Amino acid sequence: MPSVVCTGHEYLGRSQEIEARGPFTYRLLADGDSWMDRSSLVIPSLPWFLAHEMDNRGQPVLIINLAIAGSELRQLVDIMKGEFVWWLQQFRYDAILLSAGGNDFIDAARDPDPGQGLLLNMAGQPLPADGYACVDPAARRLLKDYLDTDFRQLVDAIRADAYNHSTPVLLNSYDTPVARNAPAGPGFGPWLYKAYQKNSIDPRLWPALTAGLFRDISSVIQGWTTFDGALHVVPTTGVLNAADPASPGSSGDLANEIHPNASGWTKEARVWADALAQVLGR
Repeated sequence: MPSVVCTGHEYLGRSQEIEARGPFTYRLLADGDSWMDRSSLVIPSLPWFLAHEMDNRGQPVLIINLAIAGSELRQLVDIMKGEFVWWLQQFRYDAILLSAGGNDFIDAARDPDPGQGLLLNMAGQPLPADGYACVDPAARRLLKDYLDTDFRQLVDAIRADAYNHSTPVLLNSYDTPVARNAPAGPGFGPWLYKAYQKNSIDPRLWPALTAGLFRDISSVIQGWTTFDGALHVVPTTGVLNAADPASPGSSGDLANEIHPNASGWTKEARVWADALAQVLGR
């Protein structure tokens, strides 16, 4: 039988119908940001492509997906006090899929006034040799500290659950995008492009700056694995073909500035399926 991806609300309304489509090789709980929710209004995200890949491997899955596009980790911690914890209490999952941390970095670069967030205000400043020099080291350290604190709370909530105290958690590590004027839709992005323009950062610096920011994101997520032996980073970096910086839409493996398109998700899903096989051993 084919895999099923459903929201928590959909499962509650159709649980008998959904369970009748089993048996499922794995029962998975997904949560986090747009990498678990939607790339755009017309392109879904990882869970749907992972389900298709698992079907291709003859291992149908049930994925209950709680993700909300745009969520920051601190928002997930608030949510975990309600819906997430409730769903933990319903089943013993084979694995939990999480995508968190990326939006926190992007929002810390984009949302504050110039020079008041993760990026320095480069207006009137000499051009540095390296784009990564546009990052405020103190702001980066502060961001890492709060992300570590919030993620530990999330892990503690999972480990406090009787069903899922030892359930493996697979962590998205994103992939490095190209900063460009390619929104996901009206009012949704672009993200890095706006952040860099707001802080008067020369476009010649954008590639190195973006690479440095996403190295930082990956480093923070990798550091979380020290909290718990059942936390696993999925090696999603270096998987996608880069977009054309001048393209305003789908290019390479990216649907918009920061989200994969169908070809990108197909590649990412293979990596996630391999990670599931390695972690679960079947």
